Formats: sequence, C-alpha cells, structure tokens
Amino acid sequence: MKFTAEKSQIVDSLQNAAAVAERRQTIPILANLRLKAVSGKLEVTATDLEIQIKTYSNLLSVEEEGETTVSARKMSELCRSLPDAENVDFALKEGKLTVSSKNFNGDFATISADDFPELEVNEDQEKTEISSGALKRILTKTAFSMASQDVRYYLNGLLLELAGGILKGVATDGHRLALSSVGAKGNGLEMRNILPRKAVLELSKLLSADDSSIEMLVGPTYIGVKTENLSFSSKLIDGKYPDYEKVFPSGEPSPMLIGKETLQSALSRASVLSNEKYRGVRFELSKGELKLTANNPEQESAEEVLEVDYQDAELEVGFNIGYLIDVLGSIEDETVKFEFYGEDSSCVIKEPGSESEVYVIMPMRL
Repeated sequence: MKFTAEKSQIVDSLQNAAAVAERRQTIPILANLRLKAVSGKLEVTATDLEIQIKTYSNLLSVEEEGETTVSARKMSELCRSLPDAENVDFALKEGKLTVSSKNFNGDFATISADDFPELEVNEDQEKTEISSGALKRILTKTAFSMASQDVRYYLNGLLLELAGGILKGVATDGHRLALSSVGAKGNGLEMRNILPRKAVLELSKLLSADDSSIEMLVGPTYIGVKTENLSFSSKLIDGKYPDYEKVFPSGEPSPMLIGKETLQSALSRASVLSNEKYRGVRFELSKGELKLTANNPEQESAEEVLEVDYQDAELEVGFNIGYLIDVLGSIEDETVKFEFYGEDSSCVIKEPGSESEVYVIMPMRL
C-alpha cells in the first residue's frame, strides 16, 4: 500500500473515525483504524463492535492499493499536528506504516487488516431519506437529557420516532425530558427505535447542518446513516422506551416569559453558592417578579430578583440549576417561556410560539 494525500483531505476522516475506535483496548485491534487505499480514495473504518463508521476521502495519488490497521489515537493526533496544506506520504513495508511529509518521518506499528472485525448487518432494512440538518438538530437539541449509566439501560439512549411525516427525538434521565420534532418525508416509513448514547453523540458531530439529503436505513436491530462520504451503522438498544407523553403535566399552566441571557447569568451566579451535591435553586414567583434563592451547608446563600412577565398566583418551586442551564443553552430565542403547573408538578420550558422543542423538568424539594 502506497499513497499520497494532502493533510486537509484526510484529517477530518481520521478524527471522526478515531472518536469511534474503542479506547479501552480489550481487543487490541479495536483501538485501530483500518486504512484502505483503493480507486483513488482512502476508506477509513473504525468500530467498537456496537457502532461502526466508514469515511471516504479523495487522495492525490495511489501508487499501490492495499489495506492495514494502525493506532487510531496516534494516527489522528499526528495528522492533526502536521502543517496545513502539507502533502503526506503513506507506505506500508514489512509490517510498518511509514508516514512522511516535508520535514517529518514516522514508522507506525500495524496489525493485519485480515483480523479487523467489520460490523456486518445481516437483516432487512427499510430506507428513507431525510435532511441531514433536521436529524442533526433533533440529536443536538435532546442529547443532553439522556442518562449516562442508568440501570434502566433504555434511558442511556435516545428514542427516535418517525410517524405521520414527523420525526421526533426524545431523551430523558428520569428527572428531565427533552423532545424535538421536525417534518420529514419518511416515504411512509414508521419507526420507534432507541439509539445508544455513543451513537447519538458521534452522529450529532458527524452530520452537517445543511439541507443535504441523507439515507437512513432502519432494521429490527440496527440503524444506518449514509451520505456521499460517510457510512455509519449502530446497534439499537433492545428495550421498551417509557410512554413519554405521560411526563407532560396536565391542567391550566401559569406562564412566565423571561430573557434567556438574563436568567442564564442569574443562574450561573446562584450556582456558585448552591449545594454542590443537589444544586438546587428556589423560584419564588409573584406578579412581574421572579426571586431566585440558593444556599449550601456552609450557611452561604445567594438571592436575586428579576423582572419577568408573570401575572398568575404566587408560587414557590425548586429546580436543579444544572438542568435549567442545560435547557437554556439549547434554546435559540432571546426569550424563554416557562409553564408552571403548581409547586409539586413538573415545569415545561420552550421558545414562545414554538412547539418544535419542548423541555420538561421535575421539581426538587428544597
């Protein structure tokens, strides 16, 4: 194998694939990338046996086609550190991959590509097309609400639901919920699948934010996403996602409107003096006013009064500051709408006049 590439042609491929490679190295080859030079392109593959990514990059020239595997971390770090616009030569000789550029020369240990465990999807998959930006938006607007190590394994992922031309993403860790929805052609396909946490985080980075079309392949146990230069496959979480509709509070809401940045900065100040373990903040609402209070076991406290658009009965309710800050970071509008349903009920947060993204946060007893 012998080929030449410009750094900019391959650096993103190597970085994206290295993020998927298994770092714990229980099986050494899973920490490697498979590099395959063929037909003027470089195919880079990485897998952790749960998800797999293949990226394709154009090369300046391929003198000799072939394939090998090499450390994902070392190869991506090296390529990233080379000067921009520099040509990089790769040559496989006697089990070593030599990488050289203008002033650099390095020899990398390799493992034969014959031993690389490619993820094979042997099941019928239904295809549909969707906008890359739409899927990226759903993943990025909800991912922060996923659980990370919950014994209820189905919460350590994101529900992707397609029905009636609407694609929804739902994530919850049992204390908060995020829902995002967009119109999607779907071509009649209906699905309700749980994507694993790692697949959600990697896909949200890989997808472009534009309206370019991507192909989504959905089967009983796998989901795939394909673009011109990317092929991504992931196992699905086998489990029944809870009925998220039941999480939404019922009754007549008491709405409050507030500037997003005003509340963000007030919460960040309150968090300094909140209990480090529970991170609670108390909301005390009265007409036109919101009083925030936080305190900790060291008898320290913070209090701040903000002007808000609120006309209903007085109300006191506590929340986790971190959850509120996460939601505000996901909202794009300059104004945020809160809907309160009483001191013991969850609160709904969204952008005024929009139902595309809806966030639910359970109250805290303070």
